[in-house]
Amino acid sequence: MEHLRITVAGKAYDVVVEKLDSSDTATPVAPVQVRSAAPAAARPAPSAPKPVAAGSGDATSPLAGIVQAIALEVGAPVNEGDLVITLEAMKMYTAINAPTSGTIKAILVKVGDAVDEGQVLYTIG
Repeated sequence: MEHLRITVAGKAYDVVVEKLDSSDTATPVAPVQVRSAAPAAARPAPSAPKPVAAGSGDATSPLAGIVQAIALEVGAPVNEGDLVITLEAMKMYTAINAPTSGTIKAILVKVGDAVDEGQVLYTIG
């Protein structure tokens, strides 16, 4: 059994996957037909999350990943190059360091959050 995290449309799901080798026989599963309560034309289109534009002092994620650690709190002084957030992507950790010196004004993510490339993580003022 393997534990995996799969992200679909920006939402992370933790799943358990069983590996089968050639000697194992899988039980066939009958397909399930899903019917919608309303015709497609009558259903509202799903709204995509509105991206937040990065402004002055905003630090953005260089890649998609999962927030593993947050080293500083709001109000903490920070120097250019200090570690602020650690991201995990494909079992590799990436340090997100402060691009400038200042004070942490806002942290917009929490440990365990799935983030996208370009997403604002925190603000320095």
